[in-house]
Amino acid sequence: MFIKEQDNRLFLQHGPINIVLEALGIDRSLAYTYAKKYFETLLDELVLDQQLLKKKVVLNRKFNNKISQSMQNATEKFIPSFITPMAAVAGSIADNILRVVINNTNLEKAYVNNGGDVSFYLNKNQIMKSSLAAIPNMIAEIKYKDKSRGIATSGWRGKSFSRGIADSVTVLANNAAMADAAATMICNAVDIYDHPNIKKKPANEIYEESDLNNLLITVEVGELTKVEIKQALKNGYHTAMKYVQEDLINTALIQISDFFCIVQKNSTDLNIINKSKLKKITYN
Repeated sequence: MFIKEQDNRLFLQHGPINIVLEALGIDRSLAYTYAKKYFETLLDELVLDQQLLKKKVVLNRKFNNKISQSMQNATEKFIPSFITPMAAVAGSIADNILRVVINNTNLEKAYVNNGGDVSFYLNKNQIMKSSLAAIPNMIAEIKYKDKSRGIATSGWRGKSFSRGIADSVTVLANNAAMADAAATMICNAVDIYDHPNIKKKPANEIYEESDLNNLLITVEVGELTKVEIKQALKNGYHTAMKYVQEDLINTALIQISDFFCIVQKNSTDLNIINKSKLKKITYN
C-alpha cells in the first residue's frame, strides 16, 4: 500500500487501485485524514465480494459493502443487456472515497481520480475542468448548476476489455459509477460486425479470471474507411442517446481515429471546448 501527500494532493495506491485526490477548502487536512483511514481497508473488504461481483448482474442483489452496492446499483440499470458489477468498479471506488472526503468537512471543491474515472464535488460558484479522454485540447467545463458529478472513459486499448472498437468513450453522469458502467456499454456498441480488419478473442483466453468469460473482446483494429468509422460511431451514438433519454447519463463523447461525435440532449447541457484537430460527426 502506498499513501503520500504531495503538492497539496493525496496519492493512494493499493493493488489495481490508483487514486489521485485533491480537495480545496479549510478542511483539506481533515478530508485527507478521512480518506487515508477509509483507504486502509477498502480493497480487502471489496475483495470479499469479488466472486459475486464478477457474475452477471441481477436485479435487487444486496451487498453490505457500500462500494459493492454502488457497483450493483449502477449496472442493474442496463439489464437485460449483459453486464457485471465490475463494469462500475473504478467509478464506484471514486464515488465512495469522495463521499468520505466531503462528509462533515467544509470544502470548496474536491475530486477523486481513480485511474481516469473521476468523482467530484463542487460548492457554489465552483467549476470543474476536465480533459476528455486522451483527446488533446478537448476540455469539459462542469459548473455547480450542472448535474454531472462523475466522468469515466472506456476504450478498446484501455486497461479494461472492450467488445467494441472505440478508441475512447467518455461519459458524464450524475456519479462516477454510472458514468463508468455506461462508458463500458457504449464502447461495446461502437462496432462493425464481422469486419476482416477487426480481430477479437474470448476474454478468458487473455485473462482466465475475466468477468466476461468467453465473450469476444477486441484485440486489434486495422484500417477502416471513413464510411465504416461513421457507421461504428453511429451505432454508439444511438446507444448513448438512449441512455441520455432515459436520464442514465448526461453527455457522451465517442471517438474513433480522427473522428468524434457528442451525444447530449441539447448543446447547452455542457460546455465542451474543442480545439482539437478531430473531425466532428453529427447524427439525427
